Amino acid sequence: MKNGQAAAKQETNKFLVFLDGEGFECVHKQMIACLQTIMLYGCIPFFIYVLISLFH
Repeated sequence: MKNGQAAAKQETNKFLVFLDGEGFECVHKQMIACLQTIMLYGCIPFFIYVLISLFH
């Protein structure tokens, strides 16, 4: 039982170190870049389509 608790605590510590360190910053930057790409190639053309539809 103690080995299971120690392993769970070690996993929690690794996760907290990841959140506090450079790993999270790297993942966060990649997520922001993906969201910006989706916004640029997805939302802007749709907005143009809506504008054309309104004035057509």
